Amino acid sequence: MIADEVQTGFGRTGYLMAYMHDLVDLKPDMICVGKSVSGGVTPVSGVLASDLVMSQVKAGEAGNTYGGNPLGMACAKAAVKCLIEEGMVENSRKMGEVFVT
Repeated sequence: MIADEVQTGFGRTGYLMAYMHDLVDLKPDMICVGKSVSGGVTPVSGVLASDLVMSQVKAGEAGNTYGGNPLGMACAKAAVKCLIEEGMVENSRKMGEVFVT
């Protein structure tokens, strides 16, 4: 299973990833991410995948538009760390509940 979290991932829906709303006990084999992974600082995209999937990909067989960008990776690392440490996912869920009611 592949989850497209480019526009919905990283807390935008009240969960770290949107698939977590419905798939409590299941994890995708692959998750496509982008946009919010860098906190909007720099263009970043990526694929998160299981060991089984990644063991099939050899060096040089896969690439992407922003692959290998050290600045993008540093921004993504800092943005995800901030997202988790500052409880932004939980806050997103709380604010969503406010707007729904």
